[in-house]
Amino acid sequence: MKLIDLKKIHQGKYLSYYVATYETEKGNIKEYEFISRDRDLSLDKFGHNKPAGVGLVAYSEDKKKVLLESEFRLATNNWVYNFPAGLIDEGEDALKAAKRELEEETGLKVVDVEAILPPSFASQGTSDEMMQIVICTCKGEIRKSCFDVEEINTKWYTKEEVRKLIEDKAYMSVRTQMFLWQWINEK
Repeated sequence: MKLIDLKKIHQGKYLSYYVATYETEKGNIKEYEFISRDRDLSLDKFGHNKPAGVGLVAYSEDKKKVLLESEFRLATNNWVYNFPAGLIDEGEDALKAAKRELEEETGLKVVDVEAILPPSFASQGTSDEMMQIVICTCKGEIRKSCFDVEEINTKWYTKEEVRKLIEDKAYMSVRTQMFLWQWINEK
């Protein structure tokens, strides 16, 4: 595929809507619609983005529980289970953003960082957005999100409780579901 054109179709408050035009190996033209957090995406910038967000896989200190949020996600009109996550603010790296987001959404504090994974695409079928995942342990008392526009319920879950969520077909983000399935089935 060869990128030959990129046009912004619409600018929203937080997301931009673009159409990329490609030429295939056989010389056919393909147009592809996607969204981006970049308001000024250009042909030379496209494909060279930096992470816009961070997600946390947060364990209890004894590693017997994982922290999950059930959040009302407006784009789905449903409650969706997910790991704590949010945007990386200007001047922050993934770790600083992870610590801030965790405290804002849950009241908990990061105790130890096991890994910070390299950037990965959040939803490559619809967006160029990249995220970084921070794997950590945390502690403290869970409290409600400090933002009234976010409806989030946070709880520690054991493997058996996660197994029940999956059996009950609870809505989850794909990355959360993949991780949780692996976690409950590890030998």
